[in-house]
Amino acid sequence: MKRIAKIFALFTVLTVLFAVPAFAAEQPQKPILSVDGSGTGTAAPDMATAVIGITTHASDAGKAQNDNAWTAGQIQKAIQSLGIAAKDIQTDNYSFQPTYRQDEKHRNEIDGYTVNNSVVVTIRDIKKTGKVIDAALNHGANEVSSLTFSASDTKAVRREALKNACQDARAKADIIASTLGRRIVGIQNVSESTGSLGVRRYRMPLMVAAAKMDSNETPIEAGTLTMNANVHVDFILSD
Repeated sequence: MKRIAKIFALFTVLTVLFAVPAFAAEQPQKPILSVDGSGTGTAAPDMATAVIGITTHASDAGKAQNDNAWTAGQIQKAIQSLGIAAKDIQTDNYSFQPTYRQDEKHRNEIDGYTVNNSVVVTIRDIKKTGKVIDAALNHGANEVSSLTFSASDTKAVRREALKNACQDARAKADIIASTLGRRIVGIQNVSESTGSLGVRRYRMPLMVAAAKMDSNETPIEAGTLTMNANVHVDFILSD
């Protein structure tokens, strides 16, 4: 008799266990509202990177190289005198090549040598950017191929962009839900994608022209950098 009672109890437990999932499966799923949100974060740049070049030409290979090396040394001293560390001045490109006569009868004859030496200067005090450009140009640099501005800390900008993206998604969801007579009761899934903080590039020809016009410091406006973020949210709606 006891054995029968145990078998019956076990059968009852198994029936309940199998009945619960079946009952749950029969429950209607709540409606899902999928919304995309976008946001932007902004930051004031605090660093600048300039690529400064020296190109020299001479009929003699040694003179072309020596002239370039001497000018490069003068430029480096002038930049370092402004408080730029030696580690923040790095060679970007160095080329040494012959030049040839252009007339038809002597097209393959070498008429001189051209040396190009460019360095990347990292300016960690952005207020010194104009002074660094001027110092380089005044000591023999004849090319500033690029100038970019960036921010050293991007965490706060990323948080701002993501926060604005989430707020945008929620605002859209609230409008849609209320229009349909529903309420947001939960979140099923969230995904995000955040871009990198953009850099701002300066218009180099205008800057070099301004530097050569007079002895005033080259005007530099760093502007504002932006970062974009996007989120996808699946909101759970009330029945």
